[in-house]
Amino acid sequence: MRTTRTRFAALGAVALLGLTGCTAAAGEEPVGPNGLPQQLVWSTYNVGTGTYNDLAAIANTLTTEEGVQVRLMTADTGIGRLAPLVNGTVDYSRAGDEYYYAFEGDYEYASPEWGPQDLRMVWAPLGNYGLLVREDSGIESFADLEGKRFPELTANTSINNKMEGFLNYGGLTGDDVQKVPVSYGEQIAALEAGQIDALYQNVVGSNIDELSSKHDVKWLGFDDPDPARYETWDELMPMVSVGEVTDGAGMEKGESARVLEYTIPLTTLASRDADEVYHLVKSMVEHYESYGTTTPDTHRFSFDAVLKEPLVVPFHEGTVRYFEERGVWTEELERKNQELVERGERMREGWPGVVGSSSEETLAQDWAEWKKTELDTEPATDPSEETDDEN
Repeated sequence: MRTTRTRFAALGAVALLGLTGCTAAAGEEPVGPNGLPQQLVWSTYNVGTGTYNDLAAIANTLTTEEGVQVRLMTADTGIGRLAPLVNGTVDYSRAGDEYYYAFEGDYEYASPEWGPQDLRMVWAPLGNYGLLVREDSGIESFADLEGKRFPELTANTSINNKMEGFLNYGGLTGDDVQKVPVSYGEQIAALEAGQIDALYQNVVGSNIDELSSKHDVKWLGFDDPDPARYETWDELMPMVSVGEVTDGAGMEKGESARVLEYTIPLTTLASRDADEVYHLVKSMVEHYESYGTTTPDTHRFSFDAVLKEPLVVPFHEGTVRYFEERGVWTEELERKNQELVERGERMREGWPGVVGSSSEETLAQDWAEWKKTELDTEPATDPSEETDDEN
C-alpha cells in the first residue's frame, strides 16, 4: 500500500496539468472517434485524499489510452465541488453526499439559488470511511468521545451528519462533545497538533498513510448489531451501510475494523450527452487493468465491484445503456431508477411554488413539509384488497 505513494504524486501532476485558466466545460470540445471529447474537467476532493488519488489514476489512463485530457479541480467543501458542475465549469464531479442533498434540495441546497438539481450518477465505486483516533488518545469506543474535541467540518453537511450518527451510536449527541470548526483537509494537521481528538477520512489514501507512519492510530468500529444504536442513521445517512476492512491506514496484517461503506460516485447533470457518458464508462471498464491496482481503492472501480442499484439518485441514461449492454440492468433496477427520475421531476416542478410562498427563514422547513406531503405520503389503498410489504 505504501509503495504507491510516489505514483500518486506523479498521477496528480498529470491530472492537474494545464488546469490554470480553465473556465469552460468540455461540452464544446470536438468529439473523437472514441466518442469522447478531447478534454474533460472533473471536480473532487483535495490532493492527497484517496478520492483524488483514484481519479488521478483514471485520468492518467484516459489520457494515455484514449488521448483525453482529464483535469481535476479540487475543493474542500460540498458546494465547492458541485457548484462548478451546475454552472458548467466542470463536466463531472466526484462528490460526497452533497450529490444527494443537491438532488433533493436539502440543507444548504434549500435556498433560492439552488433548490433540487437534475443530477445523475455515472459510476459508483463503493468505499470505506470512518473515524480515526490516536492509539494514545484513550478513546476505545464511540461512547468514549464524550467531552472530547470533535471536528465540525466547515461547509460539509454530509460528513457532519455522519459524525452525528457516530455520536448517536455511542449514546451521545453533539452537545456531549467539544466541537472544533475545521475544514476537511485540515483535520490531519489538527489531530497532530492536538486541536481535535478524532478525524473523519477514507481508510486509505496517501495523506492518511503518512499520518499512520508517524503516529499509532486506530479506527473506531461499529461492532454492536443492536438496531437501537443505528436508529437515527436512516435520516442522517440513508445511503450508508457497515462494511469490514482489513487494509486501512495503520492496520496490522490480519487486523480489521467495521466502518462505513458507501459510494462517492462520479456524477454529472442529466443533460450530459448520453453517448459521451456511455463511452466514458465503457472506456473506464475496458482500460481497468491499466489503473486497477494503482491505488488501494481503484479496484473498486471494476465493473463487477461498482454499485448498480440506484439508491437515492438515478443513474444517467448513458450508464444505464452500458449496464443493459452488459446484461446486469434488470426490470427492478429500471423501476427504481425511473421512480427516482420522476421524483426529481416532481421536486423541480414543485420547488418554485414553495420558494414563492416561503420566507428565507422558513424555506427549508416548508420544503421538507412539501416533500413529506407531496412525495412521501403512502397512497391510499382499498382495505378489502390484499397487500404486502414491499420497499
